[in-house]
Amino acid sequence: MGVTSVKAFPKSWTALAAFVLFLAACGRDADSLVKSAQEYLAKGDANSAVIQLRNVLQKAPDNAEARYLLGTTLLDRRDSAGAVKELRRALELGYPQGKVVPRLVQAMLEDGDAKEVVAEFGNANLDSPDAQAALKTSIGEAQLSLGKMSEAEAAFTAATQAKPDFPKALLGLANLRAGTGDIDAAEKIVDGVLAHAPVPAEAYLMKARLLLYEKKIDEALSVLQKAIEVNPDYLAARYELVSVLVAKGDYDPATAQIAAIRKVSKADARGYYFEALIAAKKGDLAAARDSIQQVLKASPNHAPSLLLAAEIELRAKQYNSAQGYLRLALQNAPNSVYVQRLLAVTYLRLGSPARAVEVLQQPLSRGSRDPQLMAVAGEAYLAVGDFSKAEQYFAQTAALQPTNADVRTRLGQVRLAEGETDSAIRDLEAASQLDPNVSQADLALINNMIRQKQFDQALAAVIKLEKKQPNNPLVYNLKGIVYLSKGDVGGARANFEKALQVQSDYLPAVTNLAQLERLQKRPDLARAHFDKLLAKEPNNEQALLGLANLLTAMGGDSNNDEVESLLKKAVAANPQGINARGALASFYLRKGDARQALLVAQEANAALPNDVLTIELLGQVQLATGDATQAVATFTRLVAARPGVIEPLMRLVQALLAAKEPDKAVERLREVLTLNPDYVEANREIVAIYARAGRYEEALNQAKSVQSRKPTDPRGYLLEGDVWSSQHKWREAEAAYIAAQKRAPDDGAVAVRVHAVAVESGKEAQAEAAADKWLRAHPKDALMRAYLGERALKKADYKTAAKYYQALVGLQPENIVFLNNLAWLSGEIGDPRALAYAEKAAQIAPSNASVLDTLGTLQVKKGDVKPGVENLRQAATLAPNHADIRLHYAKALIQSGDKEGARKELDALAQAGAAPAGDASAKDAAAKAAPQVPVARPKLTCIDACAAEVASLLKSL
Repeated sequence: MGVTSVKAFPKSWTALAAFVLFLAACGRDADSLVKSAQEYLAKGDANSAVIQLRNVLQKAPDNAEARYLLGTTLLDRRDSAGAVKELRRALELGYPQGKVVPRLVQAMLEDGDAKEVVAEFGNANLDSPDAQAALKTSIGEAQLSLGKMSEAEAAFTAATQAKPDFPKALLGLANLRAGTGDIDAAEKIVDGVLAHAPVPAEAYLMKARLLLYEKKIDEALSVLQKAIEVNPDYLAARYELVSVLVAKGDYDPATAQIAAIRKVSKADARGYYFEALIAAKKGDLAAARDSIQQVLKASPNHAPSLLLAAEIELRAKQYNSAQGYLRLALQNAPNSVYVQRLLAVTYLRLGSPARAVEVLQQPLSRGSRDPQLMAVAGEAYLAVGDFSKAEQYFAQTAALQPTNADVRTRLGQVRLAEGETDSAIRDLEAASQLDPNVSQADLALINNMIRQKQFDQALAAVIKLEKKQPNNPLVYNLKGIVYLSKGDVGGARANFEKALQVQSDYLPAVTNLAQLERLQKRPDLARAHFDKLLAKEPNNEQALLGLANLLTAMGGDSNNDEVESLLKKAVAANPQGINARGALASFYLRKGDARQALLVAQEANAALPNDVLTIELLGQVQLATGDATQAVATFTRLVAARPGVIEPLMRLVQALLAAKEPDKAVERLREVLTLNPDYVEANREIVAIYARAGRYEEALNQAKSVQSRKPTDPRGYLLEGDVWSSQHKWREAEAAYIAAQKRAPDDGAVAVRVHAVAVESGKEAQAEAAADKWLRAHPKDALMRAYLGERALKKADYKTAAKYYQALVGLQPENIVFLNNLAWLSGEIGDPRALAYAEKAAQIAPSNASVLDTLGTLQVKKGDVKPGVENLRQAATLAPNHADIRLHYAKALIQSGDKEGARKELDALAQAGAAPAGDASAKDAAAKAAPQVPVARPKLTCIDACAAEVASLLKSL
């Protein structure tokens, strides 16, 4: 006997059954097939029944009973569209209306045709009481779905008139009562239905919902289980059960219910909705995203799914994707305050506060009293700079939620920004009392005290926090910062160490202790704090970055290899993060390795292709490395990703100018002015572009347009003056600047311009007299003094320059630029205070190359050669391409007797290129302020006087 191959059989048992039934149907008449189908239905075998009924209709397409049976079977299998088609045909073929119409109306309702149901069958009447009751109940459900409550009540009442105890009609009336808030009446009706067997599953569902309204969760769960026992295929009860279980956090039983839903209906997309909800609750955003996409494929406009998709993307910080979902959700639910609020929050995260304000206008204009909405409105108005409206909405929120510490804190912060110090402090103190933890209110209060130099009050406030939370490391770290502000290094150290006793891996305290050691020139101890933490947590991204920053500050380029290794580890520790990747790209740019910087930025963009931060990083690196064309393309993507936001447009303008496309840059600047007509940087840039191109008339027209729009604003006149100045037309420039000064008589920037053009016009004596008068009238103005000091410095009038910088240090005692310049000038004029000034600057900025250069030079000059050489060595390490600093270091080495070391430095300078390296003036120090993405460091250069002095020194060795 031969073996039959498995491949000879159909692929599934369903297909096999269909094949067998097809063979059995051959030669049988329609009536026997109908009877066979009825037998299958009686046994619960709907699949076989459908096959037999389709066989009937192939033989006898006008068999009304077969059409009716097929339609009802499809309806029970949730194929509402197919059911409508078959039941309509049965009705046309004369099947009894009392049987077919109630099922047809039910199928139409499930297919979403409520309007058609009312239009076609709203006035229909059937002979059978049961049929009439079923029909009128369906009409009531249709009217209810259309929001027509009175018509729905009339239909349900008509159903009960046809059959007084008809359960579904009674439940419809109960639903109406609950909708009007009459819960007692609803419960009475439902309990009446539950008292008479057989109880429909719908009655248990209604009872459960009423119990949920009364917050009786466990009782509701028990009733829902009864609904499922009565009808295991009743999906509405299973959906309600899943919702309750998810809300309780019972995810495993909720997942089991989803599996049961799948057995009843594999095609039902709502199972995926709940899967997404559970995954999101568990924090598995990737799984949540996959599941919700399954729902949206089937129902792309399903508002709850769109909302859940948006919430998932918000949590993943994919704000552009969230924005897209929320805008679609708002189209489907245009009056949803929750969707509007969430969209406004998304715009705030995208940096588009103006759009957030726009979205909020509708719900706010409707008089919404939702406190969360008003809190978001406060944030939006704060972001656009409208402090009065921000205060208004935060105050309203605080009135509605008087115990909300976060809102009270924000109100206090806004009032601080507006200068309402007393009321701000009252708000912050109230917020502090409301919050048992260390709150933003506490931090804002203490920060304000430190800023006001009220160190004793700040310390008292921290001690109060210590009583509130004695085991919080943040408290001791904050206490250390207050002690450090008071100049008590020992007290600061003790509290930073106490923070680490409370929590050994508390990174802010680790960082602060390391900085203290660095300030006290103990580099090994400084890094030991990070090494200890990294020994426990080798993949701590923030600790790796902190150590890299510390090594850079302590050793400049000498630690490059280790810094590079640390930054690469930080990237590997968090591949989805932008901080480490940005730091690594910046490292390569500082090092002058444009290729590696670009590679890092490209890898970041590939890892997070839709993240606006990685797009921005790539564009900045491309711009910094001179690839302006690619930077234009990248920033164009950024503009598309953040529509309606000014910052990306300004980045694109920068790239277009680098790519020598000024006209396109002007087009983009005009887009900026469409968003904000008063954005002064855009107006200034347009004027500058036209002026550089020699298109002075267009530049003047732009300046005049600012004047006409804001006639009392000095900036339009300043722009006009700048245009005339660029042409060396000093008389016209002076007239424009004087017009600006009339509108801003106390503005130092305007006074500086008036002085400068007066000097250029040959009116130096008049200008000096005007400057003296200005300074007497404005004793605290730093701008004019800095300008006059820089001017005297350039003229080598060191005594006059020192006078101005002495005044500037009096006004701003911790400004390192002013201190450094005063120290250098004092050394040049023999002022014995020079070294003290330099030492103070070094205390404030111990890693600033220009400051260490000045300090080391003065120390060597005084005879303190050893510490002077060490400071100059550190300066040369921090700024190896700064020729003046390397020259000062070489001269100090000669003075210390280290001729070999000096020769090495001088040889490097002698071989340098052909562009000036700059000086250590205020201008140089300002230029060294850290940009967002550092530019590649220039090659070491030494020409003219520098080269001559190097040659002379080499000869002398």
